[in-house]
Amino acid sequence: MKTKALSAIHIFGLAVAIAASTLLYLTAMFELSFDDFHEHREQVGLMYTEMHPEEGTLRSSTVSTPLAPLLKSAFPEIENVSRYMNIEVILRHGEKQLEATNKYVDPDFLSIFSFPLLSGNKQALNELDNIVLDETTANNLFGSSAVVGKSIEVYQNGKWGSKTISAVVSKIPKNSSLTFNTLLRFEHKPNYTASLNDWGHEDHNVFVKLKSGTINDEAFTKKAKSFVDLYYKDESNMRKRDGWGVDKNGAYVSLHLLPLTEYHRNDLDVGHGSAPLFPWILLIIAGLILFIACSNFINLSLANSFARNREIGTRKTLGGTTLQLILQLWTESFLLCLLATFIGVGLAWVLLAQYNAVMNYSLSITELFTPINLSFFVLTFLLLTLLSGGYPAWRTAKANIIQTLKGKAAIKSSKLRNSLTVLQFAIAIVLILATIIISVQLRYIAERPLGFDKSEVISIPIGEGIDHENALQQMRVALASQPWVESVSASDLNLGRGRDGSMSTSRFGFDFEGRQISTNFMRVDYDYLKTLGIKLLQGRDFDRSYSNDTSTVIINKQMAAQLGGVEKALGKNLGIDGNPQIIGVIDDFNFQDLRRKVGPLTLSINPNIFSISYMFVRVKTDNLNESMTKLEAIWKKVNPKATIAASYLDENTQNMYRDEQRFVQIVVSGAVVAIAISCLGLFALALLMINKRVKEIGIRKVLGSSVMQIVVLLSKEFIRLMLLAFIIASPLAWWMMRSWLQSYAYRIDIQWWMFAAAGLLTICIALATITWQTLRAATSNPVDSLRDE
Repeated sequence: MKTKALSAIHIFGLAVAIAASTLLYLTAMFELSFDDFHEHREQVGLMYTEMHPEEGTLRSSTVSTPLAPLLKSAFPEIENVSRYMNIEVILRHGEKQLEATNKYVDPDFLSIFSFPLLSGNKQALNELDNIVLDETTANNLFGSSAVVGKSIEVYQNGKWGSKTISAVVSKIPKNSSLTFNTLLRFEHKPNYTASLNDWGHEDHNVFVKLKSGTINDEAFTKKAKSFVDLYYKDESNMRKRDGWGVDKNGAYVSLHLLPLTEYHRNDLDVGHGSAPLFPWILLIIAGLILFIACSNFINLSLANSFARNREIGTRKTLGGTTLQLILQLWTESFLLCLLATFIGVGLAWVLLAQYNAVMNYSLSITELFTPINLSFFVLTFLLLTLLSGGYPAWRTAKANIIQTLKGKAAIKSSKLRNSLTVLQFAIAIVLILATIIISVQLRYIAERPLGFDKSEVISIPIGEGIDHENALQQMRVALASQPWVESVSASDLNLGRGRDGSMSTSRFGFDFEGRQISTNFMRVDYDYLKTLGIKLLQGRDFDRSYSNDTSTVIINKQMAAQLGGVEKALGKNLGIDGNPQIIGVIDDFNFQDLRRKVGPLTLSINPNIFSISYMFVRVKTDNLNESMTKLEAIWKKVNPKATIAASYLDENTQNMYRDEQRFVQIVVSGAVVAIAISCLGLFALALLMINKRVKEIGIRKVLGSSVMQIVVLLSKEFIRLMLLAFIIASPLAWWMMRSWLQSYAYRIDIQWWMFAAAGLLTICIALATITWQTLRAATSNPVDSLRDE
């Protein structure tokens, strides 16, 4: 109560740090908790293949249909196996009808994963015509979740069929990597019979569960070598012929298992494949913010200790021991920390709704009170109070009794205080540099030409329950009379991530002039190049006046390079379905995200290979929102049961970088908090140093020093500390951000101006923080500062 301003700074600085750290901690723990509700998850793994082309490593988690049935007999240690494939279906019960996210799986699926069952059991898919629903879908269709044994109609493979509901899964946890509305037997997937013995067609994932132990990828890969030699012999021979590399076991193709614990975040580009370091970076930022706050607390406590010299000396004279004084001072600090903690947690609770909205999370403050989180939180609090309160208490209580009574005691800890200040600002500069570099990279991604014109193009997911080809033709007719529509086309794959959240690719491999060629593949429709503004380099586009264009293809430059160049490729036939002829070569465009270089691509309008799934409409208008509204109204007439909204193509391309956008928001917020708390520490240091030099300042003024000279004198030390912090932070930030940028095939170069901007910003903030204190000291009356009592 005696030092209200100082106490407020103590509490406010620590409370803000605790609030920010709490939000970051909850986010990190949520990310680290993915799939932890599955029992024996350490025994579950995703199977993937690995090969070594001339450059890099090629991994793929899509496998062929005949693989899974062979695994149990080939590997006795495997207890359960299930294939896993995503295809939307339409469900119907009476008058109610809805589109559902369906997964085709094997009977073992519910034994591998521990999804909570509301009714039914793990043998729910033993019967071929059974279906499993999630709780939400059951309630939407039946108005109740008590539906086991009832029948439901499912539209798949172009026809309706009756299925029996054998189980209902409770609401799938938010931290599940695998999500679905329905589960159907894998045998119902399209073209299942044709793919039974086809090792060349890969379109699904396979999960396995071991009988005991944990997933050991290296041991599994060694044991699987003989299996691969037998069933992947043709693939291995082709890779050997084409000069591909081998792994450390000498295999051209190898089978691997990705533990379920790494499925959500890994750097192998399989599974979800999100950045594995993301949650740990959040924890590090939280720890750094707490460190800065703790440093400030120490500096402020030491700065305040001069005002209490006589009190401490008097207590010692009256018999107070060092231990008693330490306990008294630490108790004061403990109470300040406790108050700051309550305010900080309250602030985190208030900010959580906005944080969830901005970061697209569903976090709750109650998650802080789980046994593990609460234990960690209490331990962190005790450590925080011990460091921030205990050390200043110990140094203050140990001061010389005679000197303290005279009011002349000096706690010799300037090196520590300066070191803490340098570290605080070094951390802040690293975060500022990270913010600048990540922001510039994301802007580069947003503005970099992708090889197609993404502006004024609307993407419409067609969905299930309607013939896709017919829907496209109806839309073409309906939009033909609209002056604001420039062109309409379609594809089996979206560009970017639309409202349905889907991102996928198709690849074909075939022999060409004695070597294996691999290409990405897209089924498109007429006017695709026109609608997306893709440049045609050689040859011609698909044309309705050519009746045989369904047996032709257009390739990109990367694909042409594999075939010997643009001139050589034109007119050649490719060894894929129907041996189509190449009629045109287009410029390379980024059909995937910018983490990958543009790969070989083949476009076909053959409806027998794949069906279209997305329509693209190029509009020309001054009001995009109005055009979107009109387009959605027309689409609703063509397909009244459409459930997934259309989206702008430029938004879709940005949605591919959600993780990075979320990351930059968190780093920016962390940098702001770190700078704000560091400035409090700098304020404390300025107060401490100026209080020590009051008489010196008075003497200098009497001897003729100007206010500006004194301000410069007092500021020099702080500027020196800032420069030292900058020297420490710059190489560290350069190394960290250079490593981060390596994950992008298309990336910026780290420029000198980024460091200059960060350093200048830090120095300006530091000067702004200490200016008031230095001016106050420089303009004070020297009579007051030179008076002894």
